[in-house]
Amino acid sequence: MKKVFSLLLVFLLIISSMLYATPTSAEQVFTDVSPKHSNYQDIAFLLDKGIISADKKIYGVKDIVTREEVAVMVAKAVGLDGTQRATKFKDVPKSHKNSGYIQSAVEAGIINGYTDGTFKPTTKVTRGHMAAFIARAFDLPNGTKTFKDVKKGHTAYEAVSQLAAANITTGYEDGTFKPANNLTRAHISAFLARAVKYQEGLGSTSSKLNVHFLDVGQGDSILVQAPNGKTMLIDAGTKEYGSTVVAYLKSKNVKKLDYVVATHPDADHIGGLAAVLESFTVGEFINSGKVHTTVTYENLLQMVVDKKIPYTEPKAGDLISLDSNVKTQVLAVNAQASDMNDASIVLKLTYQNMSFLLMGDADAGIEEQIAKKYDVSATILKAGHHGSSSSSSLGFLQEVNPKAVILSYEEGNSYGHPHKEVLSNIKTVGTKAYATAQDGTIVVTTNGQSYSISAKEFIVPNTTPENPKGDVNSGTYVIPGAPTAFKNCTEMRVYYPKGVSSSHPAYATARDGDKDGWACEL
Repeated sequence: MKKVFSLLLVFLLIISSMLYATPTSAEQVFTDVSPKHSNYQDIAFLLDKGIISADKKIYGVKDIVTREEVAVMVAKAVGLDGTQRATKFKDVPKSHKNSGYIQSAVEAGIINGYTDGTFKPTTKVTRGHMAAFIARAFDLPNGTKTFKDVKKGHTAYEAVSQLAAANITTGYEDGTFKPANNLTRAHISAFLARAVKYQEGLGSTSSKLNVHFLDVGQGDSILVQAPNGKTMLIDAGTKEYGSTVVAYLKSKNVKKLDYVVATHPDADHIGGLAAVLESFTVGEFINSGKVHTTVTYENLLQMVVDKKIPYTEPKAGDLISLDSNVKTQVLAVNAQASDMNDASIVLKLTYQNMSFLLMGDADAGIEEQIAKKYDVSATILKAGHHGSSSSSSLGFLQEVNPKAVILSYEEGNSYGHPHKEVLSNIKTVGTKAYATAQDGTIVVTTNGQSYSISAKEFIVPNTTPENPKGDVNSGTYVIPGAPTAFKNCTEMRVYYPKGVSSSHPAYATARDGDKDGWACEL
């Protein structure tokens, strides 16, 4: 009965979000630009600035833009004269509706014509060309960032690196920029909006991104304060820590939470959220969607309904519109996961040259999945599952290659977190570690280029994991010094010929095809 009730609550939440969403200008003007679109804020900004017009009901977010369109948008963005007049191009007569903007953009050195005396207004624009146009139009800083496909010596390198330095682009999740790809209207809107905000000093109340890893005992809670002043709270520890989280938020002058994220329904993550929802206005509640029948979880969902908070269940790959200068992406979430931890919402935040990978309680199987699909490299890693050996595999830590690992756990906890296997992995990759159990709440502050951490380094001891003796085929025996995560069953069977049971640190639900609690069995 409880499961049915929980499913009903989820249905009510979805209906609630539809009923109580507040429409804004871009949504009302363009039928294909909803507030859920990743570039919604950018398009709304350009609309308010008069850089784009509302003469059509469809914006065409996926349409490829032309040289004429880009010239007009950039010219309007920098305030050039659009009065119709004669141009130097035989295919752009004075009577052409955009002759003034095109000629002004050419005179300003933003865009050039062709040697045959034409402008070719209908020619499609690539991302590399766009980078050059924006870099010429705006006063951007010199950059040094390279992408896999735009390294030093590439014709687009200088312009693209300038865009990266101004945080106008972070590239794709696989570390590429794709300069030869045609440019969509959604993408030119994002690039141009960020360029205008950079030029005007808008889009941020501070140049800093602050990520607070709250001390909530044996639990998780993370506060993100974006440069533009928006806030996002990820989890809030157990119920008894709710008042602690509320007090901390108020001490940081938080008046509203733009986003609240419940990574998964475990009580040590969502227990304190009820107190948070009672104390703050919340712009959007983001939930994994995993069904759970605890009273704590059901009451939390009911509160979201009662308070008419817009509700979202994201998909892997979705972007959260926290700040146009901070790429906030969902790397993993699975409402259908058999294991509660594997339902965890995993987030990656990228701010210029700095990034944060927030793993929730995701285990080694999820780590392997996202490492195959996304660029998981990150400056700061919040270790999964409080430093449990079920997460933070050596292979994954090597892929992330973090400068610092944050461990959130309570001293003397009954689980033995952080496990020695994880500490050994941290030491192997040579990264620094910081623990809430040692220093309390830890704050990482970054301007996008460098960072500081308000805690002392946690000294990882030189220890070899202690393992029980037993039969290697028992499914529970841990071989001293053996990996705790494997790329596939073939590798696992080298150490464990008959696989492992769910209580083994090398167990991964992704390799338990028949869901019998035994992975890679023969």
